[in-house]
Amino acid sequence: MNSPNPSPKALLEQFVVNNADLERLESLLKQFNIFEAVGMVRQEIRHSHFLAFLLNPSASHNLRDIFLKTFLKQLLLEADNATVSPIEIDVATLTDTKVRREWKNIDILLVSPGSQIVCAIENKVDSGEHSNQLQRYRQIVQQEFPNYRHIFVFLTPQGIVPYGEVDQEHWSVYSYRKVADLIGEVCDRYRSTLNNEVCTLMQHYSTLINRHLMQDSEIAKLCRQIYLSHQAALDLIYEHRPSLETEAYELVKRLVKNAPPDKIVFIHSWLQRKILSFASPKWHDLPFQQAGTGWTPQPKRILLLQFKIEASILKLVLILGPGDLTTRQSIFNALENRNIPGFTGDRPTSDQGWLHLVERIVSEDIRPEMFLSDIEDEVQHFWQQFLDDELPRINEAIVQAFGTAQG
Repeated sequence: MNSPNPSPKALLEQFVVNNADLERLESLLKQFNIFEAVGMVRQEIRHSHFLAFLLNPSASHNLRDIFLKTFLKQLLLEADNATVSPIEIDVATLTDTKVRREWKNIDILLVSPGSQIVCAIENKVDSGEHSNQLQRYRQIVQQEFPNYRHIFVFLTPQGIVPYGEVDQEHWSVYSYRKVADLIGEVCDRYRSTLNNEVCTLMQHYSTLINRHLMQDSEIAKLCRQIYLSHQAALDLIYEHRPSLETEAYELVKRLVKNAPPDKIVFIHSWLQRKILSFASPKWHDLPFQQAGTGWTPQPKRILLLQFKIEASILKLVLILGPGDLTTRQSIFNALENRNIPGFTGDRPTSDQGWLHLVERIVSEDIRPEMFLSDIEDEVQHFWQQFLDDELPRINEAIVQAFGTAQG
């Protein structure tokens, strides 16, 4: 007989033992999907990249303008505000269409000079429209392409107008379900001419949509059923989940520790405050590094790099500690006017205080509802760019000002 108030251990045991729904869910999730493997599930940028690939007549899928025309015809057939008819799209040649990503912040822009048609697609996997962005994007497209006919598409998982002001008079709302159906239709119709790898890739993407973006997918239904049956156990697991702040901190710690030793030296980690300190070995023997007043352990460095997580934001900063004022000002002068990204212009005026000479936002998505996979690529890309471009510029400025390090 089950206890009316089972212990936490008993709750977890009931959750994992003889749980057919959980086993089915795990079975579905274990089915290999290339897009899941690269962490794309809800990453809006990656969804936009792949959709842009499918819509691009010049891409290596060899569909030419087939997917593009099928997409536009289906969209326009259902649109109440169509400025182009599906028949016009059907007879048009859209192989000259150029696909632009993040043009003036528009997710996908399709421009066909020959047909004088431009289509803007705003893609929202999770968040809705904000700050009248659809109206602003429409006005930009209309100003930049005044003689074109305009098609505006607002793409969401359910094809539902989100809460808030939306430029509904001009924008057609389209759903990811229709994208998945469209992919299946194109694969079936052109299977004999499609490259097998391309067809498999498209099917994997359709599966990803149905698994993760549709509220009535089998995975979504199983998740709801499991939660209803094991709410206490799942709430307990959620309570003890690893925080994204901690996971992000551990990620940058690994990146710093695995960096080439001729570029980065690990100094100190402070998990409780989510601060990670490191430095360039090129600064080691420069005289200014001995001008600090003890704000770091030996050697008493005056200049450090730090990763910091504050208020859901991951930053990388070049921090100047307390020390001789002349030295502090010389370091500032060395970095000024060197076009170093994130240079703050915060000039030292005394021998006290901690100044951020450089401050770079790495990610603004360190929120509880996010997952490490949502930010991992962004952080790794930033770090590699910093090592390859920004750190050498900082080093060059410092070494030129203080002389080449010995040894």
